[in-house]
Amino acid sequence: MRQIGKMRPFLRATVITLLLLMFFFQDSVGENKAEEPESLQSLFIQRDISAEIKFLRDLITQQGLMLVGLQRANTAQTSVLAALKNEMDNLKKESAGRTKVAFSAGIGPPQRILGPFNVETNLIYSKVLTNIGEAYNSHTGVFTAPVRGVYYIRFTGSEYGNTSNNIGVNLYKNGQNLLHLGENGSDGLAKHISSGVTLELEAGDVVYTRLPANYVLWGGSDFRTTFSGFLIFPM
Repeated sequence: MRQIGKMRPFLRATVITLLLLMFFFQDSVGENKAEEPESLQSLFIQRDISAEIKFLRDLITQQGLMLVGLQRANTAQTSVLAALKNEMDNLKKESAGRTKVAFSAGIGPPQRILGPFNVETNLIYSKVLTNIGEAYNSHTGVFTAPVRGVYYIRFTGSEYGNTSNNIGVNLYKNGQNLLHLGENGSDGLAKHISSGVTLELEAGDVVYTRLPANYVLWGGSDFRTTFSGFLIFPM
């Protein structure tokens, strides 16, 4: 479109120049006819001028057709841009109306080993990084789905300096144990685990993690043991 805009002054100037030349040559032909030249040289000159006028007329016609084509292309591009803008505006409105849910939290300070406990224990991630939609409760460690949809849930765990106890995490949905992830304590002084699942949740469903009985995890402000999730799309 910028190129078309830059070419318009040039095309107009060309057309005006050609018209002036055509009128000049036509006047010359008229003057020559009034004098009624008799020499063969004058006859050749008139023929040359007529050929030049025809050439100029053809050139003007071509320039006019080119200008019409450029105007049509400009109109078509304007229509395409208007359609794209309309589509972008619709997407913005649709995105603005969607429920936004995302959270990420870790076991807060002080740095310590959690466990081992005699019973399975809820894990509470008090150090919140993100909680868009306020669906995660940092006092209970429970995420509550605000709308029906598909969610991605992820958790990580670690432990240092303990070879006597296993490390592990249990993931729960509405009181149902969905999965267990762990590592033997004898695997080394530094151990790490992580996993993620995609869950279809109804509004009000709860998801949380628990530390299995006699297991341990590392707690602290370094976010080595975390709980995260977000809404992929509503249903």
